[in-house]
Parts: sequence; C-alpha cells; structure tokens
Amino acid sequence: MSLTSDKIKAEINKYLDALEKNGGKGLAGNIRPILYSNLERGRIEAYLEGDIDRLGEYVERLAARYAGLSASIHEIQTERTNKAWEPLFERMQTWAFNFLVRKGFHADDSTREIAVECASDAASMLMKAHFPYDTDFDPWAHVIVQNACRKFIRAGTKKSAIPDENLVNLDENLRSLVDPPPEDRDSSKDLTAILPNAIEQLSESRRQVIRLAYFEELSPEEIAAKMGKSVGAIYSLQFNALEDLRKILGPNRNNLND
Repeated sequence: MSLTSDKIKAEINKYLDALEKNGGKGLAGNIRPILYSNLERGRIEAYLEGDIDRLGEYVERLAARYAGLSASIHEIQTERTNKAWEPLFERMQTWAFNFLVRKGFHADDSTREIAVECASDAASMLMKAHFPYDTDFDPWAHVIVQNACRKFIRAGTKKSAIPDENLVNLDENLRSLVDPPPEDRDSSKDLTAILPNAIEQLSESRRQVIRLAYFEELSPEEIAAKMGKSVGAIYSLQFNALEDLRKILGPNRNNLND
C-alpha cells in the first residue's frame, strides 16, 4: 500500500503522543510543525522510501538534531548576531568560491568578489529558509549557497569571469565599430549608423557600462566605483551588454566577435 500524507501524519502524531507521555511534551510541541512542514515538502516521504517503519527513526533523529541545533539556528535566523554570522559568512564565501571555480571561473580576485555576492544572496535566503532539522546545518546551508551560485550563473554572470585579455578583445571590437579604420568605413557604415540606437535598447545598467567603458574609456575598477558595484558585476554587465547588442543587431552581430 502506498503511503499517503494523511497516513504519515497520523503516524507522526502517534510518535509525538508517545514522546509527550515520556516527558517530552515541550519537545514534541516544538518539532510537530517542523515535521508537518517536512511532510508537505516531501522530505519525509523521500526518507521513508515507502517504508513506514522508518518513520520512528526519522522522528528520533529530527528530535535529537532539534535539541542540539535549535539554539544556534535561532541565533542565526532570528537574533542574527555577529557572533553567529561572521564565521558562517566566511564559510559561505569559501563554499561559493570553490563552487564557482569548479564551474570554470578563474581562481582570482574577480571570482572572489562574485563569491561574496553569491554568499550575500545565499545569506538573505538562509535567514528566511525553513531549516528541516533532518540534516546537519552546514550541508543544508551549503546547498543554499550552491543554489545562489547556480542562479548567478543562469543569469549569465558566469561570463563575467572571462580573462582580461578577452575583455580587451571585446573592447577593441566595439571601438572598431564605433570608429572603424578608413579601409573598413564602407563595410561598417550601416552598423555604425544603427549601433547608437541598439545601445539605447539595453537596460539602464548595461547601457551605462557600455557608455562608461567605450566612450568615456573608464577601467572596470573606475566603473565599479562610479556605479557602486563590484568589479565582477561590472565584467558581467559588460559581457552581457555585448551579448544583447549581438541579438539586437541581428545579421550584423558577427561583427562583434569574441
């Protein structure tokens, strides 16, 4: 017989009733909503693998972890003290950096800045997330950091870690379109005419990066200071702005070579 949520919930209540009778009334009351939430999220069914007899073991493990971790989780998620967050955020930055490097980012300062951004996003998620108490804290937090990194990569920011020499090539390519050499002026005439309009179609931040980088000729560090962003974020905006221009320019996009 397949296990339904109602059947699992009824069995949970039996274990909690027994816990209350054995002097664990306060503990039973605290973990009941956690168990219900884990049930709704499919965590308990995944653990049981169709065997309801494993539920007692699950409840016991969760109760033990709650007793050992609830104070520190409260300090992290509710009190949000520096004492709890400083070492945790250091670990989260390390996890993010290592994950990004494994995904092909360069192990350099730019990636470290991106790792800080990913860790910051993960910290915001972690503060509001439901800790299930059926696992240890660090592996759970590690997954949140990895998810933040994956979101960053999906948004196109992986390309922000391109080597500096590639960024120079991109700079030269776009500058050649804005002000092509005399021998190429005829072939680039149409593209030069439509490029300003294409730039206007970019998002405000990407348009600003293009203008600062290619027309005011500011360095990524100078642009980062001017826009109040990290250098890694500027690289990302710069690269993605050029990707957008390729799409906007359509048949002419091959003139913007990597």
